[in-house]
Amino acid sequence: MAYLMPQLSKVDVNKLKNGQEHQTQGFRSRELFLRRGLVFNINVLFYHRGKEDKLNNLRLRAETGPHPSTQSGTLIQFPVAKVNSNKTWSAELESESVNSLSINICSSATSCIGRYSLYLEGTYWETPTSYYLGDFILLFNPWCPEDDVFLDNEASRQEYVINEHGLLYQGTKDFMVTVPWNFGQFEDGVGEICLRILDMNPNFLKDPTSDCSRRGDPVYISRIISAMINANDDRGVLESSWSEVFTNGVDPSSWSGSVNILRLWDRSGCRPVRYGQCWVLAGVMCTVMRFLGIPTRVVTNFESAHDTNFTLTVDEFYDENGKKLETIQGDSVWNFHVWNECWMARKDLRSGYDGWQVLDATPQEISGGTYCCGPAPVKAIKEGDIDVDYDIPFVFAEVNGDIVHWVLQDGGAEKGQTDTYSIGKFISTKSIGSNTREDITDQYKYTEGSPQERAIFEKAVSKIKFKKPFRDRDPIVALDFNTSLKLVESPLIGQTVLLIYRIHNRSYEAKKFAISVSAQEMMYNGKPLDQFWDEKFELEVNANRDIETSFQLHPFHYERYIRSGNNIRVTVLATDLKSKKLKLASKNIIFEVPSIDIKIYGNPKLNQPLSVILSFSNPFNEVLSNCNMTAEGAGLFPDGPITAHMDQIFPRRNGFVRIFCVPFKRGNLQLEASFSCNKIKFVKGSVMINVPWI
Repeated sequence: MAYLMPQLSKVDVNKLKNGQEHQTQGFRSRELFLRRGLVFNINVLFYHRGKEDKLNNLRLRAETGPHPSTQSGTLIQFPVAKVNSNKTWSAELESESVNSLSINICSSATSCIGRYSLYLEGTYWETPTSYYLGDFILLFNPWCPEDDVFLDNEASRQEYVINEHGLLYQGTKDFMVTVPWNFGQFEDGVGEICLRILDMNPNFLKDPTSDCSRRGDPVYISRIISAMINANDDRGVLESSWSEVFTNGVDPSSWSGSVNILRLWDRSGCRPVRYGQCWVLAGVMCTVMRFLGIPTRVVTNFESAHDTNFTLTVDEFYDENGKKLETIQGDSVWNFHVWNECWMARKDLRSGYDGWQVLDATPQEISGGTYCCGPAPVKAIKEGDIDVDYDIPFVFAEVNGDIVHWVLQDGGAEKGQTDTYSIGKFISTKSIGSNTREDITDQYKYTEGSPQERAIFEKAVSKIKFKKPFRDRDPIVALDFNTSLKLVESPLIGQTVLLIYRIHNRSYEAKKFAISVSAQEMMYNGKPLDQFWDEKFELEVNANRDIETSFQLHPFHYERYIRSGNNIRVTVLATDLKSKKLKLASKNIIFEVPSIDIKIYGNPKLNQPLSVILSFSNPFNEVLSNCNMTAEGAGLFPDGPITAHMDQIFPRRNGFVRIFCVPFKRGNLQLEASFSCNKIKFVKGSVMINVPWI
């Protein structure tokens, strides 16, 4: 007698219920997103069956990757019997009727993440049968204690996994600039793009089975993503550029979020998007990691050292006029550098290194044969444990290196002072649940200049195998005079800059000094550009006395050299005319610009247009031309960012535009705006818009 197999009618994946229980209800996608180690429910509906049409020996099969296998952990078969602990996959029937099965399924808390296909298998009158139930995407689970990314604080999970908006910090240690950023990890299509990034990594292209089998390890995943965000040695997302002109691409300062960058990369067939710099790379990496379920935050280190040969020191060279010189070695001190921290257990290391890990997608140095950095345990950085994986010496130098100053004169290099204090200032990240800055410097190092901090530095240096040729030259000579340079007030662009220079003679005799003062344009990564102003004079200072003198930089001096992301460095070089000893003092100047004023008119309502006025005040005594306002924000602009144009803004007057956003998501949504014109690039501003739940 022949029997007709039961025919599948419908599979209900209970997207709303599962999404709420798995903290994935915010994904704006038709896909089913789940977190590993948690139970989820599906309902399987059949066309009408008789009572005798019962499937027996029910089993489920979950597959991920192009070549799933039980050996690699990418093919899992398990009976529909009973849900056990989340150490392994398991399933049970919640209910059963003539035409339906309700199945509870629990994935392992150590499962490989990625896209899975799910099949139901069984026997019907002893004949094997199989049904394809659909696909789902499995993510890391910081809510699950058995997951390596477990974070035991709900407010932290909401900030570092769920929040789609953030703040990045730029500028200098004296003049910090807050930049709003739209991470948008739940935006339509972003999740699929993040998975595509994994599938474009060189390890997957070379051996997809091996790569997929390692995707349950957040350490492995984080190194892959760190390498894939930059495009230096693969088909990564962003091409980096620190040029003065961004040919065939856009100025990195023009970006206000990750979503457009990821979509451009995807639509171009995985061609790198031009261009990004450190904060852009960190913003995009934060988006990808938060989507994958790994708690991630963006961190800024002010006065960040780039030690190219891992000696924990940075050599800076100046000419006899105080002009900073670019060196072949490439050592530099960045005004700021932006990276990520990701939260995870480090089971690959000895105990004590779980928690926040530094990951840096900026292509600075090669690690393991590719341009990536981390994960480097923050605890290891603080303790100077530079033998711990990964890349601790490099990150340690970024936050705790020493600067050695050299002045080139008479065909040689005269050693100035060694600065043990300036590197690694005001290490910052956005606070949990607010738009304030949190200082986390004490997580990276002990109090600057303290015996403990110096002991840790010497401990790290003792483990370094190679020394720079300059490192062991003349011993440091204590100087009997000191200098300082102070900015009177934070200057508004278009105003005169007033600086005060102070020199203190600590000796018991009068001294005469040759003073050289100069100003030059600097890129934020420490690359010196044009010197555009200098003065020289002599000062005589009595014994154990000090003298203050002031000087001014007028707008006609510096206006030509104000470019997005760059700053002005003023340097004073004092030379004791008798002993020929040198002392440098410098100050990086970031000009304040008027902020964008954002006004909301009307009450925000779901799917209803909302009027927004964006305005900017011209601080110059000349007309601004070719002015553009751009606005974007997750959940606010269904068709993407909006740009509005103004021909000109007259001196000391306001220019404004009206735009409309259409909120398509409830809750607190952040609108980010930027302004650009012929003289100022990418002034940023933001405002929160609350769309009521009722």
